[in-house]
Amino acid sequence: MDRRSLLKMIGAGALAVTAGGTLAGCGGGATKGAVGNSGKNLTPWPTYVPFAGPKPDLAPEAKFGIQAGYLNYPQHLATAVKDKVGDGSDVTAMVITYGTPPKPAEQNQLWAALNKALGVNLKLVLVPDAEFQKKMATVMASGDLPDIIMFGAGYYLSREQDFIQTQCADLSDLIGGDHVKAYPNLANIPAYSWQGMGRIGGKIYGIPTERPMPGNSLILNRTAMDSAGVPRDWNADQFLAGLKGYTSGKKYGIGASTSNFTGWASAAYHAGSFGAPNLWKVEGGKFIPTYETDQFRQALEFMTKLPYYPDSLTTSAVDMKSLFYNQTVASMTDGFGAYAGTAAKVKDFTFDFALPYGKNPTPWQGNGRFGYVVFKKAPTDRLKLLLRVCDYLAAPFGSTEYELCNFGVEGAHFTRGADGGIVTTELAKTENITNLPVKYIAAAPQVIYFPGNPEATKRLHQWERDTLPRSVADPSNGLRSATWSTSGAQLDKVIGDGLAAVIFGRKSVSEWDAIVKDWKAKGGAKAAEEYATEHAAA
Repeated sequence: MDRRSLLKMIGAGALAVTAGGTLAGCGGGATKGAVGNSGKNLTPWPTYVPFAGPKPDLAPEAKFGIQAGYLNYPQHLATAVKDKVGDGSDVTAMVITYGTPPKPAEQNQLWAALNKALGVNLKLVLVPDAEFQKKMATVMASGDLPDIIMFGAGYYLSREQDFIQTQCADLSDLIGGDHVKAYPNLANIPAYSWQGMGRIGGKIYGIPTERPMPGNSLILNRTAMDSAGVPRDWNADQFLAGLKGYTSGKKYGIGASTSNFTGWASAAYHAGSFGAPNLWKVEGGKFIPTYETDQFRQALEFMTKLPYYPDSLTTSAVDMKSLFYNQTVASMTDGFGAYAGTAAKVKDFTFDFALPYGKNPTPWQGNGRFGYVVFKKAPTDRLKLLLRVCDYLAAPFGSTEYELCNFGVEGAHFTRGADGGIVTTELAKTENITNLPVKYIAAAPQVIYFPGNPEATKRLHQWERDTLPRSVADPSNGLRSATWSTSGAQLDKVIGDGLAAVIFGRKSVSEWDAIVKDWKAKGGAKAAEEYATEHAAA
């Protein structure tokens, strides 16, 4: 973005808040309920055309969402993009970041190579995750929009769908149904990811960043638990004993971050371990919140016994990962994507996702996406260019384009080992897609492959095999609720604040019912009715 636009955004940030009423003006005349899909003509989901890539070493199981696993890097790469992408113009994209600020494109070989391949001058506005809600609210209120805007990343913004419906481009006629075949790598995104993103008013407005079926879980220092004699397939008592046994001095059994407590994420692994339904239970056509179930209350009471890192409520997700890497904490609640970063960082101990510890667990599935991008309204030719940019960045594993987008330039960011696999260089420690997060504009559907770490691939594949067959979906995933669109951020805050208060001892478990009552009064009950209507229509 130009300097004036950036200064305008930063200046407006001093006034921005994320309360439910702040963005009321963003609706642009949208009527209440217009974001819903009940009674609308539904744009068909983009046709799924899978990429015929290299044969995996560990077979996928589509029925359960178990991914393909690769122990070694493919020896022969395909070409996924055959036509020219860009026209030499500037393309601005605003995405979340968990890394350090990258050097500018003229000093950054990775950025320069991507610009050359894309045929555009890609300008990134990078928003640290701790500032994401505030900065996004600022941009949405300003009307000064970049070409590509990312939503999601575990955050729900007030009036998110209203804003998108009125201020962003309807992509239905460009990627709905067979139209997506003009962008083969976007057609390779599986249906569950599009459905997890959902339609707005029957239309398709975005492109999802695919994530596999597992949802939030607990990543664990397996070496520490093995040393203490704690089994991999544990029960609740063994789980608690293992984490308490690790806690001593300046070491703690479990950690979380500020973003975990913006909603229910901090409780997902534990609620699933106790058999709680994934956010909602559908019974007799009604949506009943998981927060009212006995299983969720049992999980909450159990969480009050856990030895949490004391500053979890004020620690960023980035800093919490560092505390896990240096073994200050033995485990951390995080999303499925945390595994890949851990595989790249951890060398001194064995890590793994934890299996659920309950007798009849219901591990919670994710929503099939990390986030999604939408486009500023523009002429059709401009929208097609932006789609081509996304199509390139979504090139699948086993292609030369994927290699550039994920590992950089051979000889600069990586070399090839004796087995032909990727060996990252010193430059890749600073020039990578964590610090230059183009993967949040668009990305390939994930497979399980960790360069130079086939054992991590085997562990994750086995964890999926042990966990996913008994996992449960969120029945509201991809559905629309007018109430949730306007008040979802506030409702998530009620739950997140309530969880934090109970887990860290400021309130008792007996006060949880009052928290849920407040959540229902502020819109939770109305959202349940609207989800039930949408669910019946779907």
